[in-house]
Amino acid sequence: MNILLVEDNIADIFIMQEAIDELKARHHLETASTGEIALKKIEDSYQKKNKNSIDLIFLDINIPRPDGRQILKILKEDPKYCNIPVVFLTTSNDLKDIKYGYENHVNAFVTKPSEIDDFFKYIKNIIRYWEKMAQ
Repeated sequence: MNILLVEDNIADIFIMQEAIDELKARHHLETASTGEIALKKIEDSYQKKNKNSIDLIFLDINIPRPDGRQILKILKEDPKYCNIPVVFLTTSNDLKDIKYGYENHVNAFVTKPSEIDDFFKYIKNIIRYWEKMAQ
């Protein structure tokens, strides 16, 4: 499973990589610290394989240029990318953000827990869901 994490917090990137490593599966994690870098990686991935080789995107709302809301809108409006599952993984629990996400076809909205152990569990469960259960 090829996973793109769009996140500018280095600690959260580290936690994500550790959680993936603990799954003991052959998942590949790409990271992007800005929206611009994320969109370039998604486009490059599509061009190289002429299909979506990114299987899952974890997207923080509060990233620089463009922010996660704008990236979600771009991805879900483009037929090339609209089927890539996108999970908002953010510190926000604002109802406006949640509503915006689902109105723009985010596949899941997850508020980052404050406890590291819970964060590990959330990430592992989300990946397992998209890897084994979702169709």
